[in-house]
Amino acid sequence: MSKRILVVDDMKYLRDVQVLLLNEAGYSATALGSAREAFERLPELAPDLILLDVSMPGMDGRQFLARLRATPEWQHVPVILTTGRAAEEVAREHGCDVLAKPFTEVALLDLVRRLVG
Repeated sequence: MSKRILVVDDMKYLRDVQVLLLNEAGYSATALGSAREAFERLPELAPDLILLDVSMPGMDGRQFLARLRATPEWQHVPVILTTGRAAEEVAREHGCDVLAKPFTEVALLDLVRRLVG
């Protein structure tokens, strides 16, 4: 069974690119445009990994991550934060792996494989 990956980003074209690359690599990727919807649908989607945009309207990536880590059944799900900011700064701030935008297919898939195989 392929690993389930949830892509959360408010920019549709970025979601579409990530889903396309992940599905072509053999993963089962689902994309959502808001962190609030993603959090509500976690039980249904049961992701093995979450690719999460840091800056989104409404509930942003930081707020989503804080809620995720405070929920026992989801606190151990690996998260890759995607950001246009300095990746090192975001990684230090949140203790997660970070994928800097714009990213390459190789960078995305290498990081995903390292975290979930």
